[in-house]
Amino acid sequence: MKAYITLLPMKTGGYRVAESVDYRFAAITKLFGYDFRSGELLAWLDDEKQPSTTTEWVSIRKKDEKIVLYDLSPFFGDDTYSSINSMLEEAESFEMTIENFREVLEKWEELRTSRPDIILIVIHEDNHLSLEIDPSVIQQYQDAGYAFDSNKK
Repeated sequence: MKAYITLLPMKTGGYRVAESVDYRFAAITKLFGYDFRSGELLAWLDDEKQPSTTTEWVSIRKKDEKIVLYDLSPFFGDDTYSSINSMLEEAESFEMTIENFREVLEKWEELRTSRPDIILIVIHEDNHLSLEIDPSVIQQYQDAGYAFDSNKK
Protein backbone atom coordinates (compact mmCIF):
# COMPACT_ATOMS: atom_id res chain seq x y z
CA MET A 1 0.00 0.00 0.00
CA LYS A 2 1.19 3.50 -0.77
CA ALA A 3 1.84 5.98 1.99
CA TYR A 4 1.92 9.75 1.67
CA ILE A 5 2.36 13.04 3.43
CA THR A 6 1.57 16.52 2.22
CA LEU A 7 3.88 19.51 2.46
CA LEU A 8 2.29 22.95 2.52
CA PRO A 9 4.27 26.19 2.21
CA MET A 10 4.83 28.42 5.24
CA LYS A 11 4.91 32.22 5.04
CA THR A 12 8.36 32.19 6.61
CA GLY A 13 9.74 29.95 3.87
CA GLY A 14 10.08 26.20 3.91
CA TYR A 15 7.23 23.74 4.17
CA ARG A 16 5.19 22.19 6.96
CA VAL A 17 3.82 18.66 7.09
CA ALA A 18 0.01 18.52 7.03
CA GLU A 19 -0.36 15.06 8.64
CA SER A 20 1.18 13.16 11.51
CA VAL A 21 4.21 11.19 10.38
CA ASP A 22 5.74 7.80 11.06
CA TYR A 23 9.47 7.07 11.25
CA ARG A 24 9.84 6.83 7.46
CA PHE A 25 8.55 10.31 6.88
CA ALA A 26 10.27 11.69 9.97
CA ALA A 27 13.60 10.85 8.32
CA ILE A 28 12.51 11.78 4.79
CA THR A 29 11.20 15.23 5.69
CA LYS A 30 14.55 16.10 7.26
CA LEU A 31 16.00 15.91 3.73
CA PHE A 32 13.77 18.86 2.83
CA GLY A 33 14.31 20.98 5.92
CA TYR A 34 17.22 22.99 7.19
CA ASP A 35 19.33 20.03 8.36
CA PHE A 36 20.62 19.19 4.88
CA ARG A 37 21.14 21.00 1.60
CA SER A 38 20.36 18.95 -1.51
CA GLY A 39 23.54 20.07 -3.30
CA GLU A 40 25.64 19.00 -0.33
CA LEU A 41 23.83 15.66 -0.16
CA LEU A 42 24.42 15.07 -3.87
CA ALA A 43 28.14 15.80 -3.39
CA TRP A 44 28.16 13.42 -0.39
CA LEU A 45 26.43 10.76 -2.48
CA ASP A 46 29.19 10.92 -5.09
CA ASP A 47 31.97 10.85 -2.47
CA GLU A 48 32.99 7.22 -2.11
CA LYS A 49 35.09 7.99 0.98
CA GLN A 50 32.09 9.16 3.03
CA PRO A 51 29.72 6.24 3.84
CA SER A 52 27.42 8.32 6.05
CA THR A 53 26.22 11.74 7.06
CA THR A 54 24.35 12.48 10.26
CA THR A 55 22.49 15.22 12.10
CA GLU A 56 20.88 14.98 15.52
CA TRP A 57 17.61 13.92 13.84
CA VAL A 58 18.61 11.56 11.02
CA SER A 59 21.51 9.46 9.85
CA ILE A 60 21.93 8.63 6.16
CA ARG A 61 24.04 5.62 5.22
CA LYS A 62 25.18 4.14 1.92
CA LYS A 63 24.73 0.43 2.40
CA ASP A 64 24.74 -2.40 -0.16
CA GLU A 65 23.97 -0.13 -3.13
CA LYS A 66 21.09 1.43 -1.18
CA ILE A 67 20.50 4.50 0.92
CA VAL A 68 19.24 3.91 4.44
CA LEU A 69 17.64 6.76 6.38
CA TYR A 70 17.63 6.25 10.15
CA ASP A 71 15.21 8.23 12.29
CA LEU A 72 17.22 9.41 15.31
CA SER A 73 14.54 11.72 16.70
CA PRO A 74 13.49 9.31 19.51
CA PHE A 75 17.07 9.49 20.84
CA PHE A 76 17.41 13.29 20.82
CA GLY A 77 18.70 14.40 24.19
CA ASP A 78 19.14 10.82 25.44
CA ASP A 79 22.64 10.41 26.85
CA THR A 80 22.40 6.65 27.42
CA TYR A 81 23.85 5.80 24.00
CA SER A 82 27.62 5.67 23.82
CA SER A 83 27.86 6.00 20.03
CA ILE A 84 25.89 6.61 16.87
CA ASN A 85 26.20 2.90 16.06
CA SER A 86 24.41 1.95 19.27
CA MET A 87 21.56 4.28 18.30
CA LEU A 88 21.40 2.86 14.78
CA GLU A 89 20.91 -0.64 16.18
CA GLU A 90 17.61 0.50 17.70
CA ALA A 91 16.56 3.19 15.21
CA GLU A 92 13.72 2.75 12.73
CA SER A 93 14.91 3.02 9.14
CA PHE A 94 13.72 3.54 5.58
CA GLU A 95 15.63 2.09 2.64
CA MET A 96 15.61 3.26 -0.97
CA THR A 97 17.77 2.91 -4.05
CA ILE A 98 20.65 5.29 -4.65
CA GLU A 99 19.10 6.27 -8.00
CA ASN A 100 15.79 7.15 -6.35
CA PHE A 101 17.59 9.12 -3.64
CA ARG A 102 19.44 11.14 -6.28
CA GLU A 103 16.23 11.69 -8.25
CA VAL A 104 14.38 12.95 -5.16
CA LEU A 105 17.20 15.34 -4.20
CA GLU A 106 17.35 16.78 -7.72
CA LYS A 107 13.56 17.20 -7.80
CA TRP A 108 13.61 18.86 -4.38
CA GLU A 109 16.22 21.35 -5.57
CA GLU A 110 13.81 22.40 -8.33
CA LEU A 111 10.81 22.57 -5.98
CA ARG A 112 12.69 24.45 -3.29
CA THR A 113 13.11 27.42 -5.62
CA SER A 114 9.80 27.20 -7.52
CA ARG A 115 7.78 26.87 -4.24
CA PRO A 116 4.63 25.03 -5.42
CA ASP A 117 1.46 25.40 -3.33
CA ILE A 118 1.38 21.74 -2.38
CA ILE A 119 3.85 18.85 -2.56
CA LEU A 120 2.74 15.29 -2.05
CA ILE A 121 5.50 12.92 -0.91
CA VAL A 122 4.54 9.38 -1.86
CA ILE A 123 6.17 6.13 -0.80
CA HIS A 124 5.16 3.54 -3.36
CA GLU A 125 4.86 -0.18 -2.62
CA ASP A 126 8.47 -0.88 -3.63
CA ASN A 127 9.85 1.90 -1.36
CA HIS A 128 10.22 4.17 -4.38
CA LEU A 129 9.80 7.76 -3.25
CA SER A 130 8.23 10.45 -5.43
CA LEU A 131 7.46 14.14 -5.04
CA GLU A 132 4.21 15.04 -6.77
CA ILE A 133 3.18 18.62 -7.59
CA ASP A 134 0.99 18.16 -10.65
CA PRO A 135 -2.58 19.06 -9.58
CA SER A 136 -4.08 16.31 -11.76
CA VAL A 137 -1.81 13.68 -10.15
CA ILE A 138 -2.60 14.99 -6.67
CA GLN A 139 -6.31 14.89 -7.57
CA GLN A 140 -5.93 11.22 -8.60
CA TYR A 141 -4.46 10.44 -5.19
CA GLN A 142 -7.27 12.37 -3.52
CA ASP A 143 -9.89 10.49 -5.53
CA ALA A 144 -8.27 7.20 -4.52
CA GLY A 145 -8.42 8.22 -0.86
CA TYR A 146 -4.65 8.48 -0.47
CA ALA A 147 -4.10 12.19 -0.14
CA PHE A 148 -4.85 15.25 1.89
CA ASP A 149 -7.78 17.29 0.62
CA SER A 150 -6.08 20.42 -0.72
CA ASN A 151 -9.44 22.20 -0.67
CA LYS A 152 -9.54 21.97 3.15
CA LYS A 153 -6.29 23.85 3.94
